[in-house]
Amino acid sequence: MKPELNLTARSTWRDPAPEKPAGPGRAFWAAIVAVMAVACLAFLLSSGQLRPPAVFGPYSVSVPLDFRAYDPARWAIMNAEDYEEALKIDPTLPDPASIGFGDAAALPPADPALLRDEAFVGPPAKPYVFRGVTALDRERAHYCLTSAIYYEAASETDDGMRGVAQTVINRVRHPSFPNTVCGVVFQGSQRAGVCQFTFSCDGAMARAPSKPNWLRASRVASAALGGFVFPKVGLATHYHTQAIWPRWGKSLVMTNIVGAHIFHRWRGRWGMPDAFRAPYLGREPVPGPYLPLAQQLAILKGQGLPPGAGPAPMLGGVGAPLPDVAAAPLPSTMAPTAPVISSPVAAPIPAPTYTDPRLNQSGQIREEFRGSGEWKR
Repeated sequence: MKPELNLTARSTWRDPAPEKPAGPGRAFWAAIVAVMAVACLAFLLSSGQLRPPAVFGPYSVSVPLDFRAYDPARWAIMNAEDYEEALKIDPTLPDPASIGFGDAAALPPADPALLRDEAFVGPPAKPYVFRGVTALDRERAHYCLTSAIYYEAASETDDGMRGVAQTVINRVRHPSFPNTVCGVVFQGSQRAGVCQFTFSCDGAMARAPSKPNWLRASRVASAALGGFVFPKVGLATHYHTQAIWPRWGKSLVMTNIVGAHIFHRWRGRWGMPDAFRAPYLGREPVPGPYLPLAQQLAILKGQGLPPGAGPAPMLGGVGAPLPDVAAAPLPSTMAPTAPVISSPVAAPIPAPTYTDPRLNQSGQIREEFRGSGEWKR
């Protein structure tokens, strides 16, 4: 018989024995593990997290650990309709009033309509009472706000008037606008057609107000100056009628539609409640309009300034009273003794002409829209 070959046998002269890696042996690492275990045990004993039962007594748990997932009894208690039904299942349940939940049950239920309006409109304005420095300041603020409410929303409901009043109040409290009521209402009224509130520079105030609607606007103004907040427009600082959509509408956030007006507020932090913290000055300027009504109507009709009427004065400072700008003739005792020398007027620049006659009509108003915006007597 031939002897079997052992192919796995190592040849001592052909395969040298492997060298042992240099470094610590098993005994060294076992010692390191033992030292770490002793250190951890000492730390737990010193921190009180591990207490030997021989010294501190047996460890006990005060909360019963018999609750199991999907426990039928506990599940029935948690799904009970009220406390009385749960008490029938477990008579040892504590009284809810004894752990501080009694007051929450006494609160009135939240109105779903109010929650829906606030989610759509945004946060409401904070109440603020406008107290003028003097009785004259308070009377001026009331007149200016009443004028804005009447000439902007005289034909609307009380909510429509309150929306306009809240917008004016929001502007007074915002640092982007004057910090007086009259300053906000008649801002820019020294220029015809470019004021903040259209009625103050388009000749609308030449119309005598209706007594019933004026009294209604006066009541709304008194409430707004006294701290009443109309939450349906939120922190709106702009509005316009539903018949138009101005180019600045896309840059703001619409809050609501009340009556004939669509209300908007600033975007971002400038439209949040923290931005409406401008202090009320308390010194009201002379109510406007700051351009006489005769000049407003003449400018809007394309007739320019009436003869002898100069430009209206500009507001000199925040809340500074304005002089009377009525274009009445001077009395005979104040007539100037020297002749008035008029300044030379530059000749008008002729309009450019084009070969195509249709281009020569650019900038003109079509005949059916020529009287748009004029006061009808």
